[in-house]
Amino acid sequence: MSTGPVNQRASNVIGVASAAFDNSFNCAAFAGMHRAARERGYQLLLSCGSPRSVHGRGVGLQQVAGWITMYITDGLEELLSGWKPAVIFCGPALGARCPVVRAENRDSIRRLVDHLVGLGHRRIAYIGKSSSDDFVERGEAFDEAMRAHGLDTDLNLLSYFDECTIWYTEHRFRTLLERDGKLCDAIVAGNDEMAIGALNAIRAHGYRVPDDIAVVGFDDISIAQHCDPPLTTMRQNPELLGRVAVERLIEQIDGRAPSQLVTRVPAELVVRRSCGSARGAAGPPPSELGQRGDWQGELSWRMNRALEGPALASPDEAPLIWPEAEVIARGVGAALTGAELPDLAALERAFAAAVARNDRVETLLAVLEQVEKTAARQLAGAPAPEAAGRMEAFLNSARLAQQRALMAWERRGVRSLERLVRANMDMSGLLTSTQIWSDDRLGWLRHTTVRVACIALWAKDAGRGGPELIIDAVRADDPGLAALVGDRCEAALFPPPELMEAASPDEPSGYLVMVPIANEQRDWGTLVLGGLHTESFTDNLQPLAMWLSLLVAAFERHDMEAALHAERDMLAAAYERERALSSTVRELGCPVIPLLPGVLLISLIGAIDAARAGQILEAVLAGVAREGARWVLLDLTGVPLVDEATAGALVQTAQATRLLGARVSLVGVGPRMAQSMVELGIELQGISIFQSLAAAISRLTRPGR
Repeated sequence: MSTGPVNQRASNVIGVASAAFDNSFNCAAFAGMHRAARERGYQLLLSCGSPRSVHGRGVGLQQVAGWITMYITDGLEELLSGWKPAVIFCGPALGARCPVVRAENRDSIRRLVDHLVGLGHRRIAYIGKSSSDDFVERGEAFDEAMRAHGLDTDLNLLSYFDECTIWYTEHRFRTLLERDGKLCDAIVAGNDEMAIGALNAIRAHGYRVPDDIAVVGFDDISIAQHCDPPLTTMRQNPELLGRVAVERLIEQIDGRAPSQLVTRVPAELVVRRSCGSARGAAGPPPSELGQRGDWQGELSWRMNRALEGPALASPDEAPLIWPEAEVIARGVGAALTGAELPDLAALERAFAAAVARNDRVETLLAVLEQVEKTAARQLAGAPAPEAAGRMEAFLNSARLAQQRALMAWERRGVRSLERLVRANMDMSGLLTSTQIWSDDRLGWLRHTTVRVACIALWAKDAGRGGPELIIDAVRADDPGLAALVGDRCEAALFPPPELMEAASPDEPSGYLVMVPIANEQRDWGTLVLGGLHTESFTDNLQPLAMWLSLLVAAFERHDMEAALHAERDMLAAAYERERALSSTVRELGCPVIPLLPGVLLISLIGAIDAARAGQILEAVLAGVAREGARWVLLDLTGVPLVDEATAGALVQTAQATRLLGARVSLVGVGPRMAQSMVELGIELQGISIFQSLAAAISRLTRPGR
């Protein structure tokens, strides 16, 4: 990979290439990336796919000043053409040009193993995704930690798992339990989703967690605290990982060498009941709290530390991630001095900001614990005896405000799920209703928090700058964006500035996501969504994969219907041509030709069906009557086959002709036709046969006929 100076500040867009959008860890990382980018005057543009696929499609490439690629580095060199910098998020290192940001895997896994061994477990298994660099590194750390305790590493099951989702792991681990029974007494999972999948499989198989098999995970995603039993895990900070990745990238965009080639963000052990202990996360140790005289500022930092974990910088190094904690700290001071206390609404707003960053119950309790401990210390030296009563009243208000904020957050989550159900119902309607497809194919988004959406389809012909996209549909709060429909945009410059601005970059949800509308056979174009992460984790990108699969199915159905309509029109046109041709054949296929005085020649061409037989009979009788003929020659040279139906028609014609006083002879009966007539037992009584027209004329012109 070539290296050189970088100065991409002409663009204020940071691109993110990620093949996975629909998990809560990645969504939290995106939120951290966006906040960090917004603080530095950048926008975030998320492209769904590996670096190779993003480069191959070419969408948005010229918009981006630099790239963050998540987990996968395949094709990154091609994506970075033109000296663009990149940061690798939780993926393998590729040299000095691409700094890596990842979790502290080795120490974290060691702490998990130490914790399980301390609880008496010896047969410990590790499960992880075999193709992920992070999972592989955690597997290596597991082996090292087990050997350090003198334990076997034969239960490192990394090679058994190809996916890291709940459903896949549950199915795969059930297979292992059916084959090997209770193969271990504890499991270290490479992430929480795998841990929850294994936990479900263990319980479904009749074993108890943690009594029979203990389970620990990695990440501390939101549902880890709600599974049964709640999951012990290493709490990562995905938002901080995302923030650091943006900071490392902006260093390069500004022309500076990366301050660190590999940045590891520490994780925190959170102990819950899945491993047999209900001990919560510890607060910050006294040695890290500082000795500043500003106890209210120190309390704000303590609360931030309890909320964010050990990765939070010291009080003097960086601004607090939860500045609203100051309202609570000032409330403690007001209770001590008798000043006016913050009202309940102000406390609710402060705690709502905390819940939006971390909705884990034990974390919020740890925040309150810091407030209570500080209040107790300050009351010990308070001169006013009534301060204790005011402090108790304030603490009760703080507890109530926190509970109200948490309940409001949960209610928003329920509403998000309701909107998601409605959106999915609308998407199902999109699949079955031609009217919805033709009127508003983005109408299903009305039940979501998506602020702006666009469908852009590939133009059939490329423009001067290469492939182009045609904006097919737009949905946005700003009705003026509807004017974009029909516009063509060079793929490398997509999305247009109007869509970027409509994503509201000044808000936490102000970034755009671009997802290919494609299957293995065809790439129709791109779906653009903006305005996510506005409520809870159920409102983020998790439903996106489902929406996209339904949308692709709608495009497939539309294409299939279009193909069927085209085929139907083609068959209808062919039928009309065939019918016209048949009519012409009927008109031309039974000509009545006066051959000799009193002799008519009727040359038959093509197969003879019931309708044709009627036409022949009518033509023969009309010709005999008109010409006064005494002899009719039916030339069968152009008839491919004489079957029973054809023979019957000829016999019927001969009988009707005899009633008018004329005879009928067949001309052009060759050996094959004669053999076929014999095999079918066809008897042509009263009908003479000539092998050729010349033979018939010779017979008819013979004297004395």
